Amino acid sequence: PSIQLNRQGRARPEIAQLYSWRYKDLGNLKHVATSPAYKQANSGFLHTFQFVDVGDFEGRGESTPSAYYFQNIGEAEYVVALFQFMVLIGYPPHKISMLTTYNGQKDLLLDILAQRCGPGSPLAGIRPGAVSTVDHYQGQQNDFILLSLVRTSSVGHLRDIRRLVVAVSRARFGLYVFGRKELFGKCHELQESMDIFDTKPSKLKLVKGEQYSSSRGVDGVVENDSIYDIDDVVHIGDIVYALQNSISGDSARMETS
Repeated sequence: PSIQLNRQGRARPEIAQLYSWRYKDLGNLKHVATSPAYKQANSGFLHTFQFVDVGDFEGRGESTPSAYYFQNIGEAEYVVALFQFMVLIGYPPHKISMLTTYNGQKDLLLDILAQRCGPGSPLAGIRPGAVSTVDHYQGQQNDFILLSLVRTSSVGHLRDIRRLVVAVSRARFGLYVFGRKELFGKCHELQESMDIFDTKPSKLKLVKGEQYSSSRGVDGVVENDSIYDIDDVVHIGDIVYALQNSISGDSARMETS
């Protein structure tokens, strides 16, 4: 005998849409629609979930330094930069997890974190709640998930829909996926979820001037001049750099006052 899940109580209803189609008549427990935490927007983000299209970075997409050891430097830099942005505007680092579909990318994320949040940097020693492969994160969850899909030449083992369902069902409040949208969008097995991602822009949309946690409601209106349209990883890197300099300048002024 088996028991079919018919209610979920983890994710915002709009995030749960990404995987609810895999279950017959999957609904939501009342608290994910009515609890204040679920009705609040994600500070600094225009959307609660997005599939962010990541092109080649310095002429490279996926790479394999050794057999089956897949990495994607552009996606890794993007994920770490977004983590930095979130921490700089006040997000508790332990509420953010970085996930990826390959061990090689997990190791690359850890390497870049050690550089960007290493000794002498404004975020020295800061780390997310987890840096893990999707397979090893089964049964776990976090408020915010940053997911790197890595592959740019073929879909790879994400074609197994069970793995996708695990990947997109780990987040409670925010899910931001980084990948090659044209590649994954053409995969028949992933079509239901990709159609839902297509309801949001493929460029990351951030909101200027907000701090965690803002009072903006999830359906609150944001003026156009308050929205960052992030072009690529270099663009978000520039924003992080400016934020770090601003915070460092404020700290220096406080020390001399």
